[in-house]
Amino acid sequence: MGELLGALGLAWPRVLLYPGGLFALVASLVLMRWLAAGGTAPAWPAPPATVLDLAPPLVVLTLLPLAPARPFPFGLDLPVALALLEWPRFRVLAARDRAPAELLRDYALPLAAALAVAVATGGLELSRLLRWPGAVPEQALLVLGAALWLLGLPRLLRAGPGGAAGALRALGLLLVGTLPLLGALAAAAGPWLPADGAGWLLPPVAMLSAALALGVALRVPERWAGRIGAAGGALVLALAAYAASTVR
Repeated sequence: MGELLGALGLAWPRVLLYPGGLFALVASLVLMRWLAAGGTAPAWPAPPATVLDLAPPLVVLTLLPLAPARPFPFGLDLPVALALLEWPRFRVLAARDRAPAELLRDYALPLAAALAVAVATGGLELSRLLRWPGAVPEQALLVLGAALWLLGLPRLLRAGPGGAAGALRALGLLLVGTLPLLGALAAAAGPWLPADGAGWLLPPVAMLSAALALGVALRVPERWAGRIGAAGGALVLALAAYAASTVR
């Protein structure tokens, strides 16, 4: 814990400016206004904004491996990041009656996406999502995982809390889905774009592209999203089995 606090002290721009701090607050507000304009604002009432609700998603945003922020010595795994981002929702769920089957449907696509990226990158660390695999099956799995993650966000965003904590949660979920796209852009731009320039140019491009992809996902009828997700989950299992067979 002492090492973590010391590292956070050295990385104060992450905490105060980007990707946490000022950037997180402004970007989450813009995202929520965009969702509201599209008729997809969170349907649950906003709970009172408390540190207990704001801190977990803000921690995830602060620790995201996004350039041009200075690299941080401690990272998060995808399941831990998802749990922290969903903390405001879990707090609201404790006072609501939601069937276990509904919860399973809520997280079916994110879990399938986590399986895909774990096989594609060899782990669940968020920093691994930035590494573009060399083999075609792993590349397909990473792309499919990112697509399933973004496709599963509309259901999570609609059935979630509003307010400041809900806005930070929504931004964090979107930016996690941005990481594989950023890795693909970095791999494609590597031969002609200097590293310093890529660190400043590619993250905004990846964020905007992920937001546009989310906009498309928001317009997919829920029944079709479920069918596409089921087909995508089956494809994940098939590609994962193929990738495992090639390793042997």
